Amino acid sequence: MLSGFPYMLMELNELESIPSSLRLLISGGDILRESYVNHLLPQVTVYNTYGPSETTVCCSYFCCNGQKALEDGTYPIGKAVPGTEIELLDDDGRPVPAGLTGEICISGGGVSNGYLDQSKNEGFVTTEDGKRLYRSGDLGYILPDGNLAFLHRRDSQVMILGKRVEPEEVENVLCDCEEVRTAVVCPFTDEHGLSYLTAYVVPEETGFVLSEVRKKLLRYLTPFMIPEFFVILDHIPLTPNGKPDVKSLPVVLKEGGR
Repeated sequence: MLSGFPYMLMELNELESIPSSLRLLISGGDILRESYVNHLLPQVTVYNTYGPSETTVCCSYFCCNGQKALEDGTYPIGKAVPGTEIELLDDDGRPVPAGLTGEICISGGGVSNGYLDQSKNEGFVTTEDGKRLYRSGDLGYILPDGNLAFLHRRDSQVMILGKRVEPEEVENVLCDCEEVRTAVVCPFTDEHGLSYLTAYVVPEETGFVLSEVRKKLLRYLTPFMIPEFFVILDHIPLTPNGKPDVKSLPVVLKEGGR
């Protein structure tokens, strides 16, 4: 059994073969895309997991084998592990109707006692019935089959030309392009405080033609959502936890607003 982050599975996915003794792969810590495991799925069982450190890491799981990815190319994060309850709540702590977006809130034995620095414990709440709950700050929705789909951080929206944009939504569409092996889309602000997007792309060996990729993006995204800048990289730098190290990415400066 091997447990790691999605980018590790992506590297395994590129290998001609994997050891016959390997029977289970567990992905966690970031979004798992179908393109990261499409060659692995016929060979080994793959689970996608989710859970903040504040809830003792893993609180939900989803078996990818025999399942279709979502329209954006990512896999659901599944259902709660035993001893854990996951609810989708609105800003007032009320459950949202099925299919609508809500904040992923976790209760159960895995919820920690919080941080030593009490000022950072705003995410830990106690409900009226005495239940201890962690509000993750992540947004998601329940699929018809009862599995949970992860969307993005609730604080990740930026305003571009007066309209709300989710960088992760743009990133999902970009990663679905056949010319892109993987990519990260990050928001920045120019000298006037206006937001713009930069895409960091690791291209496939078959090549990357920006004009063609832009055309494909425009099939699914409105023009103001297309990143203004594209940066080609050999690899995406990662943190020790296996997530993209945004602070290590080069910043493309923009002089002023449009």
